[in-house]
Amino acid sequence: MKRTLHPQAVPGEPSAVRWVVEVDLPVGRVTAAPGTVGPLIEYGVLTKVFVERGGVWTWLAPGRTWTEHGPRVRDALAAAVDLPGWEVEEDSDELLGLIAREILDGELAGYVASHGGVITVASAQGGRLTLDFGGACEDCPAAASTLHERIEAAVRERYPLLGGVERVGGAHHRSRGWLGLPVPGRGR
Repeated sequence: MKRTLHPQAVPGEPSAVRWVVEVDLPVGRVTAAPGTVGPLIEYGVLTKVFVERGGVWTWLAPGRTWTEHGPRVRDALAAAVDLPGWEVEEDSDELLGLIAREILDGELAGYVASHGGVITVASAQGGRLTLDFGGACEDCPAAASTLHERIEAAVRERYPLLGGVERVGGAHHRSRGWLGLPVPGRGR
């Protein structure tokens, strides 16, 4: 059965496309794939392929364009996504970082910005995310709730191997007021 896939641009990465489709595959970097996806990887048309719960990420080789190869990649993925023969290296920190950035810059961007905050990915290592809370998020009393109930939940839905999420500086994060100025009596 051939599935319908929706292409989504990856900001800052013109050679990458995230194909939105529900898949029942291990999460991580694809090393071999069934159908015509396999030869696209083997012959270097696709230089990198990741699988997550909500889609498949693909990167074209330099010098290739999505106008030229997009329909072929889409059709190959749509036909292969339900076939056996996928080989996936699970637990990719690169994929974890991509998913977290996409969530923070996409579905949660409006929520964070509406509160005057900025949240960025500081690192994705060992299956764990470290996030940097800035702006009004820096000293927000609801930051822990945002971290775990919104961000962690959204990332874990697409990357079930997530080991945990924490803030830069942890519990000892330097306190500042909502204007970025030090709070009297709470540090420098």
